[in-house]
Order: sequence, then C-alpha cells, then structure tokens
Amino acid sequence: MTFGPCALEERDGEIESLTRWWGEACGGTGRLVLVGGDAGAGKTALVEEFGRRLGEVRLLRGSCEPLTTPPALGPLRDMADSLSPPLRRTLAGSADPVAARRLMLDELRNSGEPTLVVFDDAHWADEATLDLLRFLGRRMEACPAMLVVVYRQDEVGARHPLRVLAGDLAALPVVRRLTVPMLSEAAVARLAEGTGIDQAELYRRTGGNAFFVTQVLGDGGAAVPPTVRDAVLARAARLEPGAREALDALACLGTRAAAPWLVEAVSGRSAEDLDACLERGLVAAEGGAVAFRHELVRVAVMEAIPPGRAAALHRRALAVLGARPPGDVEPAVLADHAERAGDRAAVLVHAPLAAQRASELGAHTEAVAHLRRALAVSRGGPDADRAGLLEELGRQCHLADDLDGALRARQEAVEAWREAGDDLRRGGALVGLAITAAHLAREIPLGEAACDEALALLAGQPPGPEYALACAIRAKLSGMAFRNADAVTWGERLMAMTGESGGLRERALALLSIGIGRAQDGDVAGLDLIAESVRLARGASADDQAGLAYFWLQLICVTRRWYREADRWYGEALAFTEDHGQEVWRQWLRAFRSRALLDQGRWDDAEALASEVLRTAGVDDGRRMIAMVVLGRLRARRGDADPVPLLTRVRAVMVPAERAVGWIIGSTPALAEAATYIGDVDRVRAMVPAALTAAAGQGEPWLLGELSYWLSRVDGSMAVPEAAAEPYRLQLSGRPRESAERWAETGCPYEAALALADTADEGMLREALAAFDRLGARPMRDITARRLRRLGVHDIPRRPSRTAGPDGLSAREQEVLALLADGLRNAEIADVLFLSRRTVEHHVAAVLRKLGMDNRSEAARYARRNGVATALR
Repeated sequence: MTFGPCALEERDGEIESLTRWWGEACGGTGRLVLVGGDAGAGKTALVEEFGRRLGEVRLLRGSCEPLTTPPALGPLRDMADSLSPPLRRTLAGSADPVAARRLMLDELRNSGEPTLVVFDDAHWADEATLDLLRFLGRRMEACPAMLVVVYRQDEVGARHPLRVLAGDLAALPVVRRLTVPMLSEAAVARLAEGTGIDQAELYRRTGGNAFFVTQVLGDGGAAVPPTVRDAVLARAARLEPGAREALDALACLGTRAAAPWLVEAVSGRSAEDLDACLERGLVAAEGGAVAFRHELVRVAVMEAIPPGRAAALHRRALAVLGARPPGDVEPAVLADHAERAGDRAAVLVHAPLAAQRASELGAHTEAVAHLRRALAVSRGGPDADRAGLLEELGRQCHLADDLDGALRARQEAVEAWREAGDDLRRGGALVGLAITAAHLAREIPLGEAACDEALALLAGQPPGPEYALACAIRAKLSGMAFRNADAVTWGERLMAMTGESGGLRERALALLSIGIGRAQDGDVAGLDLIAESVRLARGASADDQAGLAYFWLQLICVTRRWYREADRWYGEALAFTEDHGQEVWRQWLRAFRSRALLDQGRWDDAEALASEVLRTAGVDDGRRMIAMVVLGRLRARRGDADPVPLLTRVRAVMVPAERAVGWIIGSTPALAEAATYIGDVDRVRAMVPAALTAAAGQGEPWLLGELSYWLSRVDGSMAVPEAAAEPYRLQLSGRPRESAERWAETGCPYEAALALADTADEGMLREALAAFDRLGARPMRDITARRLRRLGVHDIPRRPSRTAGPDGLSAREQEVLALLADGLRNAEIADVLFLSRRTVEHHVAAVLRKLGMDNRSEAARYARRNGVATALR
C-alpha cells in the first residue's frame, strides 16, 4: 500500500530519523517509535510522507477513537482486513486478549516482509491497546517491523497511561523517540508566499501550528482567523444547508472514517451533499469511506452543533446502527450514541454489553466507564439489577487497578444485595470486598471483618464456590498477618471440602494456603506446595490465581531472605505476568525484587526498580509502599535527600494495618533507621517500643530482630528476643563477628558491615569502613570513621567521591534532565521522583549550570539529541 502525496516543511531531520530506523527494522532489528507533538503540529502528515517515500510497503494502520469510552483494541480492528485469518477470527469472536497479542506478534515476526505499523492518536488508547503496545515493545526486537505510535504530547500528562507505558518501555533497546515541533516563522513565510496573506500575522495567530496554517492557506482568504475553530467554521459556513447537515452527521458519528451510506442515513441528505463537503476540503475520501481531514475539524464542527440537534443526530445514529446485524457494531459505539441521545433505556441495554466486551479484551478501565454509565441511569430500577451492576463494577475496578474505586463499589454492592434480600449474593460480594481490602494492604482489618461476615453468612447456604473462596481468602489474610497455623488450617479445610475429585482451581487455592503457612514458618518445602499451586492454576487457565501464587513466592522468599529461591522463581513469574498482561502482579514482583536488591547491596538496581514501580503503579497499596520504603532506606543509607518525609508518609498510610502487615511493608524500622542516622533518638523511642511489642506478639523473626536492633542503638543493651532472626540475636548478644558472618552468608552486605561497625575493634571497623565505601553508604561510613579516630587511628582513607556521567551530571540530575526533556514542570518532577519541589529546583539549576545552558528548553533539546532516557519511560 502507498500513502497519498503530502508536502512538508522543516521535517527533513525527522524523515531522516524514521528512514534510518526503518532500515534497522528491515534488517531484522525491530523498532518502536514514539512520535509526539501538539495537536496540529503535523505528526500524522509526517508519518504519511514517510510512508509515501517508502513506496510499496506492507502497512498496517489503525487509530484510537475520541469516543467517551473507546472500543477495546480499536487500532487492531481498523487494520483487521490486512491481518491473518486467525487474528481476524480472534478479534471478531469472544476475543482472548492474550491470544490477540501473541497472534499480532506472530504477524510481525512471520509476515515474510518488513511491516510498518502505525497506531495513530494513541493519547486516546484504551487499556487493551496499551497492553498490546507494552507486549509488543518487549518482544519485537527480533521482528522485521517498525511500530510507530503517534500521540498528542500536550494531552499526555504526568500520570497519563501512555506516559506510564512509555516509561515502562524506555530502557528497552527497541524504543526510539521523535518530537514534531511547530513550524518556524521562516517556514510559515515560505508556505504563505504569493497568497497575499500577512506572513507575520499568520505566524503570530497560528504559532506555527501546521494544521492551522494549512486551513488558512487552503481557504484562500487574506484575513487570518484568530483560532483553528474560527478557521474551520469559516469554511463550513459557506456550505449549503444540506451539505452542512451531512457534515454535522459525520461529526456526531464520532468515528475517524464512516461509510457514505451511514452518513446519508443519519443526516437524511444525499450523496451530492456529502460530495460538497469533500470539495470544500473539510472531509476526505479514504478507502471507500469519508473522514474529517483532522480531528480538530471534527471537534470544531461538533462544538458548533446546537445541543438539541446533536441529540437528534445521535438518536438517528443509534437507530441506524442498532438495526445492523449482531456483532456488526461495537456495543461501545451504541452506548456512546445512547448516552449522547439521552436514551436511558438504551444506555441500560448497551453499556453493560460494552463493559462485558471490554472486559473480555482486557480493557477493564473502559469496562468501568461503561458500568458507571449504566449505573448513572439505573436509579429506580430493580434492586437486584443495580446490585449486580455494582458488584461487576467492583470487580472491574479491581482488575483496572482502581482499588479505592473497587472498595467503594463493593461496599455499595454488599448493601444493595442486603436490600435485595439475597444472602448468597451478599456473601459473594463480601468475599469480593475482602479481596480488594487485602490488595490495598492498608485495609486489612476491613478485609478480615468482611471475610468473617461472609463465612458466617455462607455457612447457612448450600456448599458452593462462594464459601470455598471465602475460606481461601481467610487463609491468605491469616498469612498476611503472619498467623501461619491459621493459614494452614484454612487451607486444609478447603482441601477437605474439595476432595480428591475437586477442580484444579480449588486444589490450587488449598495448596497455596497450606504452602504459605508452612513456608512462612521456615519450612522451605512449603514453597514446593505453592509451586504446585501455580501449576494447577495455569492448567485451569486461572491466570490471575497463578499470578497470586507467584506473588506469594516472591513475598515469602524476600521476607525470609531466601534470595536464591527468590531468584529461582522471579524470572519465571515475571515472564508469566508479562505474557498475560498482568501489570499489577508484575509491579508487585518488581517491588519485592527491589527490596531484595536493596538487601543484597545492589543499590542502583534497587533504585531503578523501585522508581519504576512508583511511576507505573497508580494505587497507594503495598506495591508503592514497599517501593517508597526501598527508596527511603536508600536515601537514608546514602545520605541523599531527606528520607523522613517519604517514610513518614508510608507509615501514615499504613496506620490501620501496621500491626498486621508491618512486617511486609517495613515502614517503622525504615523510619527508625533514618532517624538514627540523623540522631533523632526521640523519634526512635516514640515509635519503636509499641511496634516491638506488637512484633513480639506476632512472632515474625526479622521484624522483631530489626526493631530490637534499632532500639538498642539509642537505648543501649536490651534483652535479646528468642524469636528474633539469628543474625540479629548474635548482634544483640555482643557477637559482631559471628553476626557479620551470618549476614554475609544470608547475602546482606550492608547489615554485615553494620554488625562489624558496632564494635571498638579497629580491624572490624576498617572492614566495615571499606564495605560502606563500596556501597556508597556515607552516613555509616562517616560514623565508622569517627569511631576509628576516637581509637587514635589516623590513616583513614578519604571518602570516595561520587562518579558523574559523561556530561558531568549525577544520576539524579540525569533523571531530572530526562523529565525536563518530556516537558514536565518542577511540581510534576517532584511528584514523579517523590522529592520536594525545592529539591527539584536545586537539581534543575545544577543541570543548567553544568550543561552551560540558559533555560529548560535548551536542556530538553540537549537530552533528546543525546539520547537521555526520557520521562516517557
């Protein structure tokens, strides 16, 4: 396929870059290119011109829709006619998103010729499309293909899902970045030559917006309208009434391209009226369909339609499209028209179907939007119908990683089922509430109460899956609270209920519960039971359950400090979650991995992973809490930015559940450590004793030992808890050498150095000093050096200076520069990096000073030219 001709100004450099990357893709090294720029900058025109210059190439092109809630996998559906039959069938039927992603990857790997794939308007991408891009980006390096993702940079904020996605992929070698700037004043002047239009006025009004410039020049008038909207409407105003009605109908249809018969049916106008829109240049013919030349045109036309007329057009569109054969029109499109038409009954019909379709494709965020649309018009309906919508909303919110929204919806569903008088469904809703509360971590007490209520309610019902799931969740909650015997008991009860002939899912849940209890009690064989649970869950295609089991393998291995076993399972677990699009479980795995790397002295890797989790996780649950604790401890140990505010924030969030899951999150010992280094003994004495009492009752050995250690640092010797982990017992008992050896055997070099530093022995202090220097642990390095000086030692090595990058910037400054390159303001950078705004201001000033630049724009251009990893990473 070839593109149509298109003249461009000032795009030679961008075309050259695209051509170079295409050559690499043709050579078998795939590329994913992010093409950003403001609306109207000429991104699509650039890509079209690039494709035109390539000539006959295999092109797959699709766009994301600007609907209120876009259809899932919209770009893939646009290109369906050019895809393989298996992938077309998958998209047309009850699509499996995992299968669709794998088939698309096969399409790029095995097509027999290089493939150019274009995803346009990705700022409107649905969740399933973003998952597809994430999947392909991680695997397309060996594909003879280039995937170009076009998006509006001005619509992608600091927390936009596309920014999160691109941030997740930025470190991959396949990713390239291209920004399409506005036209210069000279370029605008060249385009306007001979038109009689005031060139300076044209540039001043348009700001170099390529689309705005072409609209003005295409209209042929000497006056320059003040806005894009005015330019578009000036052209539309010269249409005859019938043509304007056809144009309005096309705008209300909302799609990028529509069949002429559909426009005629909705507008009630003839083909000649539609042709007039083509002649005026507002609409273009494209593959037997018609479409606006730019989304800015559609928006301008749409905004000018009176509300009553717009609603009438949407009613006609709903009637015409609703009469099509089943499966011909996406439910999301019908739901959108129904809502805009104000047809409540139609919304209640089409929105739940759209939600179901979106969920099947993995677009849970879109499913949530559809369900909320249905709930908004369901007032006064049957209680059971509303309760069912609320329960499904809770499930979809949970799957979309909106845990706070899930919690609220599930609480409302429990109450709605109570009002409907259905105890069985209420019990099931309570189990769902417990699941979400457990994932939030801070809501563990609520989860335990909900689960206990569900068990009491379901005990009076005939045995069923709801009761079995309630038992399984009770076991997990017991495991999270380190009540290991209870976890085993609940697992054995579930196994007895399941029996030898029970289903794979039920047996997997039972084995997981038993394995959790045994492994957390120190029996490594418990991990084998969890591994068997993974195998059974995968055999039953219970992917989320398998992800849960992988999560527990990492949680236990890392908190038990079984790093060899953690490494054994981490790669397999990560590959599984990536293959199945389980970003939430992947983030949990990465959070625990960052903690393991911190413990093992791999601090740069730990910081990178923890930062990634903070960028990608959208919920203040355990993932983010663990990542923040890792970063806080790193700041404390390195002597970086003040870690206390960050760690205080974690502890404040975790207050309701600290006694239950404090051993998993670790905010109290982390805050005690940070306070100790800065000499804030009052803070340590204020918070550690109560936490220590709770830890003694709970019996988790590592938390118990660590809290005892930090309290001993400010209060001197203390009774050694028998249940504390062995390295801490040895350290607290005044046996530093043995403690250090145990720490070294465990794989924790920093703790080993701490044990050696807690002495008056010159040899051990020198060993500790060397270890702290290797790690970059400045506070403890300085403390140890002072102890050596007090012993009369004079030949103490100087503190090593920190290494800078090739441009003279520190690692933190390079990260700030990367975020500057993506247009973030200081407040946004502070939010992404969890720093104070004042600290960010200092870093920005340092970056500009070291690079010898006057402003942020120059620094951003420098970053892009020199390949500094950007904030879209």
